[in-house]
Amino acid sequence: MKIITWLHTALINFLIFNLFLTLVSLPVLVAWGLPLSWLSPFGNLFFSPFLSLFLLISTLSFFCELINLPHAALDYALEKISAVWNALLQLAPNNSFVGFSSTAVYLLSVLSLATLILLMLPQFRAARPRLCALTIFFLCSLTILKATQPAQLHSTISCFKKDMELIRHDNQTLLIDQGALCERANPASWVQYHLVPDLIRATGSMHVDHLLITRPTIRALEAAAALMQHANVQKLYYPTIEGEMVGSHRGAFRRFYAIGKEKGVEFRQIKGEITLIMGNQKVGIVPEKKMKYREITFRKITTVKNITTNP
Repeated sequence: MKIITWLHTALINFLIFNLFLTLVSLPVLVAWGLPLSWLSPFGNLFFSPFLSLFLLISTLSFFCELINLPHAALDYALEKISAVWNALLQLAPNNSFVGFSSTAVYLLSVLSLATLILLMLPQFRAARPRLCALTIFFLCSLTILKATQPAQLHSTISCFKKDMELIRHDNQTLLIDQGALCERANPASWVQYHLVPDLIRATGSMHVDHLLITRPTIRALEAAAALMQHANVQKLYYPTIEGEMVGSHRGAFRRFYAIGKEKGVEFRQIKGEITLIMGNQKVGIVPEKKMKYREITFRKITTVKNITTNP
């Protein structure tokens, strides 16, 4: 009975600690464009024992190495712990991350300050009232974040001298590459640490309904593959390719296509003018002059016509 009581108390304290950290850090996460995972409480609950066990065994293995004692069994245990943890990470669904728009950062800062004040009040020193108050504050934060997400937006995300056009209408997001995906020598890193956070700050979401690649270069394919890994891309459009890719270009395309199929992305080649319907807005995409890149030829998409109809 004492064990059950202890576990119950420990669980409540654990939830209080996680809610407090989430509320205090939420303005920073939103301002930086970092997503929040609804699996965080469960992850922290399982991660702490794994981390403690890993540090203990790795420390023992280190000291065994220093005094010339055999430590093969400890190394084997470390490998198995890492394998189990990686297997647990693979069980997390792709949609476990939630992004929020940066427009609510000031309101969230007020709520974070109110959280600190609340914990100082004598009425909330007991565990149960404190847990209830923090839960209410957390639900209020989620409501504010949801209410401030923009339904319509038209802006750009820059990378050196090139841009990505961002169109959001009727809660649908369209990303059009205007050469930004080809600017960085390491496009995957730019996508993960710049493009995705900028997308979250602008739209409050990691979901991309339509991704348009205007030029199928190696860097553009690598960047698109990284975006499909780190965001939820629904449909991807790319120019019709004439000729056969070879070498690193073929390898980049195969990886790009394999990741898209693994993530359930719908691919569509642009053979002629197409129209994307986003609520009451129609976006026409027109391929124009032929261009050559390495061994292939494709029609570069240089014209995007925004056609707004009356609701």
